[in-house]
Amino acid sequence: MLNSEQPGFLTTVTNFNLNLLWHPSFSLQGNREIPQLLNNLLTGKLKLHILMVEGAIYQGPRGTGKYNLFCGRPFKDWVIQLSRISDYTIAVGTCSSFGGIPAAGKNPMEATGLQFFRETKGGLLGKNYTSRKKFPVINIAGCPAHPDWIVETLLNLSESKLQLADLDRFNRPRMFYEKLAHHACPRNEYYEFKASAESYSQQGCLFENLGCKGTQCESDCNERLWLNRTGSCTRGGFPCISCTSPRFPDGFVPFFETEKIGNIPTTLPLDVPKAWYVGISGLAKLACPERLLVNATSFKPVKIEENREKWKKS
Repeated sequence: MLNSEQPGFLTTVTNFNLNLLWHPSFSLQGNREIPQLLNNLLTGKLKLHILMVEGAIYQGPRGTGKYNLFCGRPFKDWVIQLSRISDYTIAVGTCSSFGGIPAAGKNPMEATGLQFFRETKGGLLGKNYTSRKKFPVINIAGCPAHPDWIVETLLNLSESKLQLADLDRFNRPRMFYEKLAHHACPRNEYYEFKASAESYSQQGCLFENLGCKGTQCESDCNERLWLNRTGSCTRGGFPCISCTSPRFPDGFVPFFETEKIGNIPTTLPLDVPKAWYVGISGLAKLACPERLLVNATSFKPVKIEENREKWKKS
């Protein structure tokens, strides 16, 4: 959120008259003042319009939440109480949305998301939780979440423009998560012809050999772009690890190699019927232009289209 650029976060707060009650990086309250602020919210002296929670909720040991204390009490207890009086509750990041990395493996911290544990509804607040405005927890998934996803959700809520129908099956705003990271990837021409890179820094598609999960990742990363609106994981030559998914990270291990049955990847695209993909992939390889086949395993373009070369000469 603090990395938002167009507009920046401070500009957003100022221009839209948002009253920031507390943020660990911006607020001046110390250990003595924060409990008073929280109690003022719980007693109704202050209005809580939007509660935003980042990070998985630790319920251990044995459901007490004492692994993570905040102002003398389990952090989970504060979240439960504040979520009951907030107009909207937002989970920022995959950890607070679904459990994420802290909930991976044996999960010794008993970590969970606010209203999901991985793909299962429930989490800390329970599957039937709704805020005062009758919304479930709004999940801004991502590891990390794009600054735009957070700020634009805030602005839409502050102007009552976000409706229940605008959330997907995992309570993520559709405007950010109805596409795939695969869409608008600059390597898509290689993907269509199954011209694949064999090692990092090569130009080919990263899906077939190097573990890219862009066809599984529901996000607009390759359209919205990151880092001064120029980059994304695949634009940097790095495979997508599908960090917006409730299955992240356990559901996508190993990250940097592609598991296959025969020659078919086990993580097939979400937007293509599996039978169609299996049938067409072999034909696509047969039809692959020589230019793509050569360049896929090269570190820079070494072969260009014949007609483009003729055009240059003319």
